[in-house]
Amino acid sequence: MLYYFTILRPLNCLMSLVAVFIGGLLVADLTTLIFTPIIYVAMIAAFLITGAGNVINDCVDVDSDKMNASGRPIVCGLITGKKARNYSLLLFGIGILLTVLMANTYMFVIAVINAVLLVFYSYHLQNKILLGNLVVSYLVGSTFLFGGAAMGNLLLPLLLMLLAMLANIAREIVKDLEDLEGDRKSFLKRLVSGVKRVVERFELVDGKPKLKYSRRKAVITAQISLLLAILVSPVPYLINLMGMSYVVLVIITDLIFIWCIYLLIKASKTKDYKRISRRIKLGMLFGLLAFIVGILF
Repeated sequence: MLYYFTILRPLNCLMSLVAVFIGGLLVADLTTLIFTPIIYVAMIAAFLITGAGNVINDCVDVDSDKMNASGRPIVCGLITGKKARNYSLLLFGIGILLTVLMANTYMFVIAVINAVLLVFYSYHLQNKILLGNLVVSYLVGSTFLFGGAAMGNLLLPLLLMLLAMLANIAREIVKDLEDLEGDRKSFLKRLVSGVKRVVERFELVDGKPKLKYSRRKAVITAQISLLLAILVSPVPYLINLMGMSYVVLVIITDLIFIWCIYLLIKASKTKDYKRISRRIKLGMLFGLLAFIVGILF
C-alpha cells in the first residue's frame, strides 16, 4: 500500500505545504501562525491537492513514463489507471472539502481553480509551448497566496506569488531549452512506438524533428520574465510593507537575475542552460529569503 503514498510524489507535496506556511507567515507573526488552526487546514489541503495533481499526471503520462520513468506505480502495475483516477478524485474532493468546511471563500476559490488547472494541465497543456510554463508557474506561486488567504490577507503573498511566477516562467523556459536534445529523442521514440501524445515543441520536417519556435524567441521571453521580476521586487519596500532587511537580500536576488539575463545572451554559443537554470533557482531562493527576513526582522 506504500505506492498510494509514493504516487503522490510526497517531496513535491511537502514543498507546497511549506510554501503555504510561508505565505501565512507573510501576514501573521510566527506565534500567532503556530496557534491558528486554519493554517494547518490550508497546509493539508495544499498537500492533498498537489498530490492529486501528481496522480492524475501519472495517469495521463503512462506511455511516456514507460520510457522515461519506469519506476512509477502505474507503469509497474502496482495500481491500475482506473484506481489511480479514483484516488486522485478522492484527494481533490477532500482537499476542496476542507476549504468549504473549515476555511474561507478565498481558499475555496483558489483550491478549485488549482484543481481544475492541474487536471487541464495534465490532459491538454503540459506539452504546450509557453502556456504550460505559465500554468506551472502560477501553481508554484499560488501556494504562497493560499497561505495568505488562510490568514485573511492577500497583498504581500500576492507580491511574492508574482515574483515567484515571473522567475519560474524564466526557469521553466530555460529547463525546456536544457532538455531539448532529450525531448527530441523522446519525440522520435514516441512517433516510432505509435504513442499519440508527442512533444508539441517539435514537428517533422523532411523526416527530421524541428522546433516549432526559435531558441532566440524562447531566450528573449525568459529574459523579459526575469526583467519583470526585477521590476516587481522593490514594490514591497516602496509601499512600506518591508524594511531594509528585505532590500539587502532582494538586491542580491536582482543581481543574480541580471547575471542570468547576461548568461542567456551568451547561451546561443555556450548552450549552458543547466547552469542558468541553477542560477535562477538560486535567485528564487534569495527572493524567498528576502520576504521571510523582511517579515521577521
